[in-house]
Amino acid sequence: MGRAPLLERKHLIRELRDRLAVAGRGSGTLIFLAGEAGAGKTAVVDEFAAQVGGRATVLSGACDPLTTPRPLSPLLDIADNPTSGLPDLARDLSGPTAWFGVLLDRLKGTIRPTVVVMEDVHWADDATLDFLRYIGRRIGDSNALVLCTYRDDELVRYHPLQVLLGDLATSRTTVHLAVEPLSVAAVSDLSAGREVDPEYLHRLTGGNPFFLTEVLATGDDVPRSVQEAVLAQVSRLGDGARRVVDAVSIAPRQLEVGYALELSGANVEDADETTGSGGVLVGAGEALRFRHELARAAVAESLPIARRLLLHRRMLDLLTKDGAHDLARLAHHAVLAEAGEQVVQYAPEAARGAASKGAHREAASFYQMAIDRQDYLDEASIAEFRTALADELFIIDENEAALRQRELVVDHYRTKDDPARLGWALIALARSYWLANRHSEHRTAIARALQLLRPLGPTAKLGQAYYEAGFWSLLYRRHRATVDRGSEALDVARQVGEDAVAAKATVLLGLAEILFGTDLERGLELAREGLRHPTELGDRVAAHRGMVHLGWALTEARRYALAAAQLKQVVEVADFDFNVDLARTLLARIAFEQGRWDDAIEHAEQVLASVTPGRSPLPLSAAHAVLGRVAVRRGDHGGGPVLAVADELADGASLVDRYFLVSGLAELAWLEGRTDQIPDLLESLYEDALAADSAWACGEIGYWMWRAGVIEQPPESAAEPYARQMRGDWAGSAAAWRTIGCPYEEALALADGDSAAQLAAVEILDNLGARPAAALVRARLRDKGVTAIPRGPQAAARAHPAGLTVRQAEVLALMADGLSNDEIAGRLFIASKTVEHHVSAIFAKLGVTNRAQAIVKVGELSGSPTPQT
Repeated sequence: MGRAPLLERKHLIRELRDRLAVAGRGSGTLIFLAGEAGAGKTAVVDEFAAQVGGRATVLSGACDPLTTPRPLSPLLDIADNPTSGLPDLARDLSGPTAWFGVLLDRLKGTIRPTVVVMEDVHWADDATLDFLRYIGRRIGDSNALVLCTYRDDELVRYHPLQVLLGDLATSRTTVHLAVEPLSVAAVSDLSAGREVDPEYLHRLTGGNPFFLTEVLATGDDVPRSVQEAVLAQVSRLGDGARRVVDAVSIAPRQLEVGYALELSGANVEDADETTGSGGVLVGAGEALRFRHELARAAVAESLPIARRLLLHRRMLDLLTKDGAHDLARLAHHAVLAEAGEQVVQYAPEAARGAASKGAHREAASFYQMAIDRQDYLDEASIAEFRTALADELFIIDENEAALRQRELVVDHYRTKDDPARLGWALIALARSYWLANRHSEHRTAIARALQLLRPLGPTAKLGQAYYEAGFWSLLYRRHRATVDRGSEALDVARQVGEDAVAAKATVLLGLAEILFGTDLERGLELAREGLRHPTELGDRVAAHRGMVHLGWALTEARRYALAAAQLKQVVEVADFDFNVDLARTLLARIAFEQGRWDDAIEHAEQVLASVTPGRSPLPLSAAHAVLGRVAVRRGDHGGGPVLAVADELADGASLVDRYFLVSGLAELAWLEGRTDQIPDLLESLYEDALAADSAWACGEIGYWMWRAGVIEQPPESAAEPYARQMRGDWAGSAAAWRTIGCPYEEALALADGDSAAQLAAVEILDNLGARPAAALVRARLRDKGVTAIPRGPQAAARAHPAGLTVRQAEVLALMADGLSNDEIAGRLFIASKTVEHHVSAIFAKLGVTNRAQAIVKVGELSGSPTPQT
C-alpha cells in the first residue's frame, strides 16, 4: 500500500527538488500542489521532505477541518516546532501582520534553505490566506520554498482560496502543480497478482491512489464504495481497537493517544493494533490519525448518531477538565455534542480570538454559532453578539447580512431605555444603509443618532457619531458640514481621551483638505498623522480603511502617483474584503484616466473575480463602469450594455458613486452622434453636482452638458481643465490635462483647436487606440480641407481583428480547443468568474451569443479557416 501514492509521481518530486535548488540560491517560490481528495498530495510532500531533509530545514503545518477553522492553524503548528526559531504565535496578539513579518525575516535570514509545508489550505481560515497572500508577494528574495497542498475538487465558485489563487495568478514567484490520477498502467502494476481487472478497477476508483489502496486492502472482493472498503478494514480489528478507531474519527486531523484511550475505554495494546499491519491509523508523535481524511469521514459517518453524540460530549468534558485553550476545538465539539450552554460559552471567545488574528470570516461563524442557540442567552447577550457579528460581516463585505443583524439590534434597543446604545446601533446601521444605496434611511439614522447622543454630553460614542456624520458629509461632498462634524468629533474625542476617534477625525479633516482643494500638503500631513495611531496599535481594519480613504481622495483630486502608491499598499497588505475591492476599483480608474486601458481592465476584472453574493454592489458597479468606459473609448462592442449594468448596480447611489459611470454614457452618446440624449442622462445628476462641493464632478458633468449645448459657460465650481475648455481656452485646457496626465482629455481639448492642434489630437488618440474619437477629429480635419491626415493604425497592425485584448484572445483560443470555463481558468491560472467576464466581453465585441458563433466569427474576421470545435 505504501508504494501506490508514489507511482507516476517522480516528475513532481523532481520538480520540487529543482525549485528548492533555485530557492537555495536566493529566489524563493510559493508552490500550490493541487489534486482531488486521495490523490496522494501528502505522499508526494512526505517523500520530497524525506529526500531534502538533510540539506534543508522542513517546517510543517496543516489546516483543520473543524466546524469553523482554527485561525492560523498551520502557522501555530510551525511555531510549536522548536527548530522553527519562531515566537509563540498563540500568545502574540499584537496582530498577525507583525508575525508574518517575523516569519518572512526568518525565511530571508538563513543560509540553509527552508521548506515550509502547509497542507489542506482549502480548509484555511482568512488569516492563513492573508499570510499566503503576504508571503506570495515577498518570497522571491528569500531562500525558501513554501509548499501548499489543496483539493482542487473542493474549490466552488466563491471559495476564498480560489480568490487567492486568482490574486497570485500573475506572480512570477508562484507555481502551480497538480497530482493527477493514476493511469490504467499504474493500476495494473499496483494490482499485479490479484484476480481483478485493472481497467474495471481504474473505472471504479478513477485512478485515485487512496481509493485504490483501500479497495485492494479488502482482499479479492472489490467493495462498491470506499466507505465499505474502510469499514471492512476496521471490522478486522479487535473490539478495543475498533473503539479506538471510532474515538479518533470524531477528531479532525488527529487525536492525542491519552484522549483516544479515555474515550474508548481501550488499552495501549488496542491502540497499537490500530497502527499495526492491517490497521487504519498511523502514529503522529503522541497522537493517532487516519491515513487520510476520507477514511476518518467514512468511519465518523458510519457511527450511530447516539454514539457519535456521546463521543463528542465525552471529548468536550475531557478538554474542559484539562483546561484546554484551543477555543475553536472546544466550540467544534460543543456544537457536535449539541451542548448549547458550552457553545455560547466558547464560541464568542473563539470569535474574539479569531478577529484578533484577522480571521474575520471565522469570527463571524463563531458568533453565528452562539446566536443560533438563543435559548441559552439573555436578550442583552444576543444584542451584543449580533452587533459583533454585524461588525465582522461588514469587514468581510457581506453587507446584506450585516444590515439584517444591525436592524435586529436597533429593534432590540428601541424597546429599552438606553439612548447611548440605541444611538450607537443607529450609527452602525447607517453604514450598512449607505453601502446598500439606501440613502434616505442612512441620513435619517445619522440624524436620529445625534439627537439621542448629544444630550448625554461628551462621550466616546458621541465623538464617534460626529465622525460618522462628518464622513458621510464628505461622501455627499458637503465641505462645511464635513469640517464642522470632523472638528466636533476631534474636540469630543480629546475631551474624553478617545485616541482612536481622534485619529479618525484627523484623517477626515485631512481628506477634506485634499478633496475640496483647499490645501493638499496640509491634507496629506493630517491624514498621515491620523493613520499612525491604528498602524501603531496593529488595528489592521481601521488602518487599511483609512489608507483606502486617502487613496480615494487623492484619486478624485487627480494626484495619481500619490494615490496609486497608497492603493497598491492596501492591495498588498489588506484583508480580502471591501477595502481591497475599493482599492482595486480606484487603481482601475486611475489607469483608465491615464490612458493605460489594459491595466484598467486587469484591475477591474480582479474585482469582478472576487465578488460573492451579498457583498456591496458599489465596487462591482465601479468595476463595470471602468470596463464600459474603456470599451466606449476604444470603440469596442458592448460598452453601452456594460455601462448600463454599472448604472443598474448603482441604482440609488450618491453623486460620487454615479457621476463617473453616467459621464461614460454621455460620452458614448456624443461619440455616436446622439447629443440630444445627453440632457436626459445628466440633468438630475447635474443638479446634484451644482449643490455639492465637488469641482471634478461638477466639471465633468458640466462638460458633457456643454457638449450637448445645454449650457454655454462652465459652472462656477467646475475644475479648471474643464472650465478652461468650456470658456474656449482649448490650449490652456490641453496643457492642464497634460500636466495632470490625462492624454484622452488632452486630445479632446486639442480637438477644439486649430488644424495643428487637431493633428496632434489624432496622434494621441491613435496611440491610445481611441478609434471613435480619432474618427471624429479626422472628420473635422477633412471638413477644414486638410488632406495630409494620418490614416491611423491599419487593421493588420491591430492586436486582434475583432479588437480583443491579449487575454481575451487567449480565452477565445482555448474556447476553440473545446475547454470549459473552469478548464480555461485552470489553464490560465485565473478565477472562473474572470473567465466568465472574458467570455461575455468576447461575445459582446463579436456580436454573438454563443461559443460556436464566436469561433466562426473570428475565423471570418481573420480570413483563416474556422477552428473545429
